[in-house]
This record gives sequence, structure tokens and C-alpha cells, in this order.
Amino acid sequence: MEMRQMQYFAALFEEGSVTRAARRLHVVQPAISMQIAKLEDELGQKLFERMPKGMVPTAAGRQAYARLLPLLREFKAVRDELVGFGGKVAGHISIGVIASVSNNALSECLESFCDKYPDVSLSVTGGYTVDFLQMLEIGKLDIAVINQTAARRSLGATDLLQEDLTLVASADNPCRFVQPVPLIDIAGMDIVIPSIRHGLRTIIDDVANRVGVRLHPKLEFDELKMVEDFVQNTNYLTILPPIAIRRALASGRLRQFSITPRITRNIVCVHNHRRGLSEPARLFIAEFKARMDAAWVSKNSVS
Repeated sequence: MEMRQMQYFAALFEEGSVTRAARRLHVVQPAISMQIAKLEDELGQKLFERMPKGMVPTAAGRQAYARLLPLLREFKAVRDELVGFGGKVAGHISIGVIASVSNNALSECLESFCDKYPDVSLSVTGGYTVDFLQMLEIGKLDIAVINQTAARRSLGATDLLQEDLTLVASADNPCRFVQPVPLIDIAGMDIVIPSIRHGLRTIIDDVANRVGVRLHPKLEFDELKMVEDFVQNTNYLTILPPIAIRRALASGRLRQFSITPRITRNIVCVHNHRRGLSEPARLFIAEFKARMDAAWVSKNSVS
């Protein structure tokens, strides 16, 4: 199996068409077909079925792609590092970032990082912690910023930030609380929080279960910007990490109250240590941590 065959195979798998794969790789179509045929002969498996609308991978083709993609990504990372060995930082990073971090901190980090390292390309995916862990395992992501979960042997982690979730209300909400607000009291309030598929809900429920409290939210929104906007325009309350709503707190559109017992979350950046970290990825993590630290200072200044 040659590297060229793997590259042609991955391009055809992702494009679903010999024409598009050839255009992407800047080669003629017969070259794609010939290399795929050689690869199928070597593996003794049919990797694609030719259909009216394009090339459809077989079960063997899907399995081959899942196994080969991490190798191709590692090869590209090594090549990019060697190209930049003379001092220029270059390469590509695929990053997953949970919404409760990306809402405020990510855009500032990206602006600063791209200005410092213009030869590094980035692809950023939003989503949930559980999805990112799977994507790291199969090599679809280089790094992921997530809420800390149970440790996995294959993952290395860099601590980014620890913060307490708070009870949040709009500036116009007439509610008044003596802080910290007991979680058992919050259980009887009109609250909107993420559903059980969301990482923040897991953190909240873990603390609630530990102290024998059962939350009964009237509304559940997984999109945090929707939660922020809804609370801002109603008398509903929510439980959120301050970093996720830093701008609304700073502007006075939202108010926050501490909770007892404390609901603490740890934000970490994880990677698959079997593949290691490229220099661009290490620099991105450092930049992101610096931005998170700055956001933490800013948040405290408006608390």
C-alpha cells in the first residue's frame, strides 16, 4: 500500500466522485481509477460501488477510511512541521470547541492566533463533548476544548480553566436573593437549562443528585445563545458558566448569583496522545489558555 494510493482513496471517499477527486488532487481521472483498482486488488476487497450518482463506499471502504484517515493526518502534520522547521509555523489544526466556551472566548482567540501565525490553517467544529471524544479517537480532530470527563488512556489533557456555574437572571427580573442561593430553592423556580444530552446538564445534575435535589426545569434549550436571549427577555432563571455569558454580564443585561453547594466545571483541552501534538496545536492551546485567563479576569471585574 503506497501513500499515493491512500491519498487517492481518501479523496474519492470524501468527494464521492472520480471527477471531483481528480480535480481536487490535480490529476487525471484514469490515475484515480487505476490506483483504486490496485488498492482493491492488494486488499482483496471492493472499496467502492459505482452508482448513477457517484462512487459509494462499501462496508470495507468505510472501515478502510476510518483506519487510514489518522495515518494521513499524521503524515500531513509531520510534513507541515518539517516544512516549518526553519522557523515559520505552518500546518493545519482541526479543533472541536463546546458551545459554552465558543460563545465568547473563541472568536477573540482565533483573531489573535491567525494574526500571529498566518501560515496555519484552522477548521473549527462546534458540538458536544461526547462527540468530540469519538472524533479524537478516529483522528477527525487534533484537539478539543471540552468539559472534563472521566479520563481516557488515549487522551492527554491541558487544564484551561476552572469556574463555578451561577444562577443567572435578566437585569429587569425583580428577583432578589441572599447569596449563595441554595440549590434546593432553585429547584422550585422557573428555570431553563440545557437537556440531559448537554455536558453542562451532566455537571449540574451530578451536584444536584449528590445533595438529594431533583431539578424540574420548565424549559430545556441546548443552544446556549437561545438560553441567554430567553432569560434576558423573561423572568426565567438559568444556571450557566459565567464565561459563556461574559459580554451580557459586562453590559449589565444579565445578573448572576452564587449557588450552594458550588457547581464547578473544569475546562480542558484534550488530544489523542498516540498521535501527539503538532507545534501549531501547542501554540493554539497556549493562545486559547491566555484568552480564557483574560476572560476570567474580565468576568471577575463585573461580578
